[in-house]
Amino acid sequence: MMIKKIQKKSLLFYVIIAYSITWVFWITAILLGYEDISFVKLIHGDFETPKQLILFLVFRIGAYGPLIASLLVTYYFFKLDGLKDLWRRITKWKIKFKWYLYALLIPIVLNLIVVFVGMLIGITFDEFFKSNIPLTFIFIYFFYEIITSGMEEPGWRGFALDNLQKKFTAEKSSWILGLIWGVWHYPFVISLYLSGGIIATIFSLAGFTMAIIGQTIIYTWLYNNTKSVFKGTVLCFIF
Repeated sequence: MMIKKIQKKSLLFYVIIAYSITWVFWITAILLGYEDISFVKLIHGDFETPKQLILFLVFRIGAYGPLIASLLVTYYFFKLDGLKDLWRRITKWKIKFKWYLYALLIPIVLNLIVVFVGMLIGITFDEFFKSNIPLTFIFIYFFYEIITSGMEEPGWRGFALDNLQKKFTAEKSSWILGLIWGVWHYPFVISLYLSGGIIATIFSLAGFTMAIIGQTIIYTWLYNNTKSVFKGTVLCFIF
């Protein structure tokens, strides 16, 4: 009974801390006029004003909310043994090659399906693959994604998913975590679509949330078969 209470409290504390850190930085940056900067502008240092660069950094710090929360809560409830276990799963990269292959092919297949459906409704093929990222920078972009978006994974998969699955099935845990993960993004998603009106924003949030839940189900399947958080950071680049 005591163990279940600790697990329940640790997950609640994790969500509160992760949301608080991220939302404070994101909402502050957005209210002060944050504009999302493309990777191309970033690598070329193409900032219009110092303020734009500062707000970009403030916003990016917010992305580390899940990571910071996982470290704090793990240490508070599970001490050094918990941190060692989390670190072991974060750095576990020696898994069967087929799981890396699945992690690579699943997003590609899903994106190709989206392209096919889009072409059926009149969207041209070229519009799906417009990219200003030079091929010479693709590895830098990969590293950039790992140290930004990829750093969410120790929190979502390394901490939250493991705790949820101690009480729920993998499927139910995925739905719960997908909802938590999706809502965590809401300040950013709202800032992107609010100019299009309330209705458009609501539909965008709903669509985004369902997409995140679907993505979470895939992540859970891969994680449960590998117990590797590292693979999830790689997936963030592909998705």
